[in-house]
Amino acid sequence: MFAALKRFTPLLIVLGDLIALLLFVYIGQRDHGLVDAANQIQGLVWAGWAFALTWVIAAVLLRALPNAATLSARSLLANGLNAWLVAAPLGVLLRAYFLGRAVIPTSFLAATLGFGGLFVLGWRVFCLLLWKMAKR
Repeated sequence: MFAALKRFTPLLIVLGDLIALLLFVYIGQRDHGLVDAANQIQGLVWAGWAFALTWVIAAVLLRALPNAATLSARSLLANGLNAWLVAAPLGVLLRAYFLGRAVIPTSFLAATLGFGGLFVLGWRVFCLLLWKMAKR
């Protein structure tokens, strides 16, 4: 089982990252009363695509998706944080552009950086713990 896990490590990490981001977006929508009751999945994808796109690009370019050989706390958490600090503001800008908004509230950017980062890094801490357990 560990061999299969090693083979798909980057894919599993990025899938977990994306699920964590979508969970962050969903909770934000729910807390602000923005969940599309008619089609929750479509509304979630529409609200989260900009963050997911910028996250994947930043994670690849900044090497935040380690393979089994390079997986460490540093590669998973520090590189993940670096990628998030690039991806989150770009995701906010991309989202604002496509929504036709000229102004981005500072509180939205701060919440995205803080809470979104907690979701992604929280998943990565959990992933690191799972990795260490699977390795035994």
